[in-house]
Amino acid sequence: MITLSPEARLSIILPNTNKALSEAIKNATPEQLETLKEGKDIKSLLTSVFQDKTTASKSDQTLLDLLKNSSAFKNMGSFSDSLQSLLKEMKSSPDMAPKTAILENFLKNIATLDPQNLKSQIASSGVFMESKFAAALNKIPDLTQNLETLKSLLAKIPTNDAKALQNSLTSLLSSPILPSASTNLQSALQLTEGLKKIAETLQSLISKTDPLYSKEVAALALKLDQQSATSEIKTTLSQLYGTLLSSTAPDTNALLDSIEKLLKNLNSSSAEEVKTFARQLDKAISEGDTSKELTTIKAALSEFTNPKELVTEIFLKESMSDDLKSNLLTLREELAQSNDPSAPKLLEQTDKLLTQIDYHQMLSHLSASNSIYFPFVWDQLQEGSLTFKKSNKQKFYCEINLKLKEYGELDLMMGLYDENQLEIQAHTEKSSLKALIQENISELRSLLSKAGLTPRSIRVFDKSETHSSLNETYTISGGSDMGFEVKV
Repeated sequence: MITLSPEARLSIILPNTNKALSEAIKNATPEQLETLKEGKDIKSLLTSVFQDKTTASKSDQTLLDLLKNSSAFKNMGSFSDSLQSLLKEMKSSPDMAPKTAILENFLKNIATLDPQNLKSQIASSGVFMESKFAAALNKIPDLTQNLETLKSLLAKIPTNDAKALQNSLTSLLSSPILPSASTNLQSALQLTEGLKKIAETLQSLISKTDPLYSKEVAALALKLDQQSATSEIKTTLSQLYGTLLSSTAPDTNALLDSIEKLLKNLNSSSAEEVKTFARQLDKAISEGDTSKELTTIKAALSEFTNPKELVTEIFLKESMSDDLKSNLLTLREELAQSNDPSAPKLLEQTDKLLTQIDYHQMLSHLSASNSIYFPFVWDQLQEGSLTFKKSNKQKFYCEINLKLKEYGELDLMMGLYDENQLEIQAHTEKSSLKALIQENISELRSLLSKAGLTPRSIRVFDKSETHSSLNETYTISGGSDMGFEVKV
């Protein structure tokens, strides 16, 4: 497993160590190099792989073109085949044979594919190694931000419980335990115990919703907006008044005053005055109800309850042990210093695998998506890749590009929206595969439905046919999160 000091972590993606970048810029024209120079230096571009990409600069597009057009990446072959070849060579060396066990864990047959296996293989593929470093370094800053947000929300709640919790947060935020938790396990343990108590108090606050924000008041507000008869309005206003008498929300007194005036002058009040009050009530409810935000913060805090995950080095040690790129980098270091006769050949094979991972990392960054090699062993597969993208409208897209030994190229485009609505397009190189897919569409629909997905459309095209809307949607630039969690 690779071990790096915090100061050295960013160096893993500098140009002299990123093999995909080194290959891509070998054939750059003077004009392209000038564009890269004007845009931003390569170090800062690669460092921004940690950040959320929302726009693509000219230098990004230039690098993306270089990456896609570089002959070095045209036929990279199956990553799994390359890994199996490396393991076979290692097993023939007495010194290297004992080191194969860890790498063999990354070879999963497609026959074992299930949601958990897929998620595990993608997370440990090595493409997200730098994201794991970023996550480790940001644990305490992210927790601090969540606590500050919670403190601000509590300031809007005029109850003793809320004020007591706010005081506890103030003490925790100024405590030395918080910053030291990233380096000291004992501090991390104390911090997580404190977070559990905060979560319990928070749950109690959420369950004690002020009457103003209750379902009863919401129903009465809706009824008031729809009524026109004076007697009905009077009844609804009286019910609202009785319910709000026990409210301690900041807007309650003003609302009670408005109800009193309306009830006193109801016969002479206009319909517009009643509607004005209804809008006043709606505004008070929407602006003051913090229960949903408190629930969101409570869920966010639950991610910080494992003390070992808060200590940077422990978190990295555990996450890097299951990361393929980390293990390949460690192997590369050992091979570079080894006197074993097979070391040069093994080093070449290791570099090939690292280059493939670097390629998908660069492609992910520059195309604002998450790109990964096909992470399963499959005898029929010649080479393949997966790409995931999330649009600003909460739609998820997945592109699967396969080159099959018997059936040629198969490109799949999938769009997921409204949680379970799925659209699929398949583009096949060979008509025999197109016919085979069409023959089995009914079975595919049935399997998708059993998995909780609703197949809105499944269409199969020849590869030469014009790309349709789903394909075009996928190519639109959007935000990227290198820590994308795959949902199957």
